[in-house]
Amino acid sequence: MSDTVYVVAYSQISGVGPVKLRLIKDHFGDMEWAWRAGPKELAAAGLDEKTVGEIVTRRAQISPEREMQRLEERGIQVITWQDSSYPSRLNEIYGGPAVLYMKGNLLREDEWAIAV
Repeated sequence: MSDTVYVVAYSQISGVGPVKLRLIKDHFGDMEWAWRAGPKELAAAGLDEKTVGEIVTRRAQISPEREMQRLEERGIQVITWQDSSYPSRLNEIYGGPAVLYMKGNLLREDEWAIAV
């Protein structure tokens, strides 16, 4: 299973934003491994105690596969900072969003477009 599933799952956890997701990715390399990591391993990635506790508590309530299925059923595409289709300008800013949820197509001329 691709890292995308686990990036989306981590993005559902309060306190885990783009900066902490990058810490996790840099430390573990594989997001599935990171999803299954214990508290000590998560702390070794540079996460604070509160974030580690939130991850351990919330991931027991999140099914990464079910979340992706729910998005697919609604026709929502997911683009993460690891995807080649991720907007290059967002990669230039510190703490850019780790996950973009999109309906429709992202076109070359959309490079300067923003929607919230």
